Amino acid sequence: MRKIELKVNKIDINKDREKGYLYNYLVRTIGITPEHVNSFINIPTKADLDNYANLNGIKEAAEAAHIALTNPNCKIKVIVDSDADGYTSSAILIRFLKQYYPNIPLNYYLHPGKEHGIVLDAIEPDDTLIFIPDAGSNDYDLQEELVQQGKTVIVLDHHEINHDEWRDTGAKIVNNQNSPLFSNKSLSGAGVTLMFIQCYGRECLGLNTSFEEYMDLAAIGIIADAMNMITLGNNYISFNGLKEIHNKFIKQLAQLQHEALKIKNPTSLTKMDVMWYIAPIINGAIRSGKPEDKKAVFDALITDDGEQMSFVTVWRGKERTENLYEYAARLAMNAKSRQDNNKKKSFEWLVEKITTSGLNKDNLIIVALDEKESSKVGANITGLIANELVKYFNRPCLVLRQTEYNGKEVYGGSGRNGDFCGLPNLLTWLEDSHLIYYAAGHQSAFGVFIEKDKIQPLRDYANTVINESMFQEKAYAVDYWFNGEITIKNGCNLAAEQMLDEFAEREDLWGNSIAAPLFAFELDIDSLDEVNFMGAKKNSIKINTPAADFVKFTDEKLADELKQRLEEGPCHLTLVGSPSINEYKGFKKVQVKIDDCELKSIPGHKQQMQATVGLFADLI
Repeated sequence: MRKIELKVNKIDINKDREKGYLYNYLVRTIGITPEHVNSFINIPTKADLDNYANLNGIKEAAEAAHIALTNPNCKIKVIVDSDADGYTSSAILIRFLKQYYPNIPLNYYLHPGKEHGIVLDAIEPDDTLIFIPDAGSNDYDLQEELVQQGKTVIVLDHHEINHDEWRDTGAKIVNNQNSPLFSNKSLSGAGVTLMFIQCYGRECLGLNTSFEEYMDLAAIGIIADAMNMITLGNNYISFNGLKEIHNKFIKQLAQLQHEALKIKNPTSLTKMDVMWYIAPIINGAIRSGKPEDKKAVFDALITDDGEQMSFVTVWRGKERTENLYEYAARLAMNAKSRQDNNKKKSFEWLVEKITTSGLNKDNLIIVALDEKESSKVGANITGLIANELVKYFNRPCLVLRQTEYNGKEVYGGSGRNGDFCGLPNLLTWLEDSHLIYYAAGHQSAFGVFIEKDKIQPLRDYANTVINESMFQEKAYAVDYWFNGEITIKNGCNLAAEQMLDEFAEREDLWGNSIAAPLFAFELDIDSLDEVNFMGAKKNSIKINTPAADFVKFTDEKLADELKQRLEEGPCHLTLVGSPSINEYKGFKKVQVKIDDCELKSIPGHKQQMQATVGLFADLI
């Protein structure tokens, strides 16, 4: 088990009780200003949301779209970006356009793989209005070509703009990164698209609505793209979007995950629900789904009457009839399973390759796969693999495949960064090295291209410039260390119980930059009777105390070690975890999911037992 350290701004169990543990935690640890805490603890207000008018060019884009939409020859094409934020962005836009312009021809284009941005071949000669949500800001040549063809091009994006190459192409670009007066730089493509339809509805149609029915999709896009949720605008959209899910496909996914005991409430989600159980399924369909899988998922996102659609398939020799939402959800989950299997095989192969070649000793792991090796790692999962390699080797990582970009032979793929002190922004660091050909995306998750003869110089540069000390294993930084306040038999300190209750009740707050509090606990267990070994294989454990239940699911190693030690005598547990509420048959109790645990036999017990046995032997 890693070392445990108390945070400098740790919770004070007595002083923090007056204003509330949650209040003090959000202010001191998360960094939310006192005047804004009410928006997080209670109900966010519309004042938390940025004014759409502060997005540069948004009114001009709305006006250009309105002119195009009122032309009798209008035909719309939406280029759908290849991730959950892209799908939800385009779904918001298409649902809006179908609602107010149902008779205008509208088509969309889904990338066959994990591509991004404008694709000229996707545009038909008679398409007049082209939307590119969540992408396209830096596609200057393609923007210009479409505008020169007489088409109206509208980009609704949040990715950073390359100002060195920027030029006015005639396209209408709405981008929060390029809007000095717009404070929320952490708004994703779905959020920018939501702002656009609000602007269009009010400025062009005279509607007095905020389109709350689209906020569930906007919230999912923002969370799926790992945007910072400390910003008031994102918190507002997340709070209002997730408290009531409108989209029927999202409801279906949530229901399936609820039945699998992963999501508590399928009609009102938390950020963690979206991060772990909704966004990964959508992304799995996009990365590993067949064309029909992607189409079914996207159609389900943009359709309201999917219950009336029937899809008949044969399963195990019998006909199966599903509506659109059931059909799309099943295809998406199957695609996610295929992705997980492929990811596992590719990851294991890459770990061996990196280790045997000594690349694991580099400060920046760069895996450059030639044409033959590239067949072992799919282009659509390089980002997922890079992320797993970062966790495994505790190093930033680039996973690259031999490919072509702009007619040039290069190595291209994905870059990922971890939470390393001193290297918070890998994308900028790479650009500043002047050794990469092109990179775009987020600061710690992006696509990258590099010429073959620059790969080794980049490794050497990273080994020279980056200090290896930043990769040392971090201690568990805990907000409070319960040492004696909670016991199995003798109850719990009232303040400690109140603290656990207060944090456990607010699971809706945690996720995307708002970390759940992490606690350390010390527990003494006298016998096997005080532990419930659960599951068919008895490899999950639950320890009941008056204040909270401590659980660890599917950990055979821990279960076996705990059984062995308790058979020898009492055992002391040091564990770390975060509290939540577990509800069963209407009964609620705090539950702490154990992240890590260390077991130690209690000294003196064996000696005491041996002395007792010896005493009885003498008496006999």
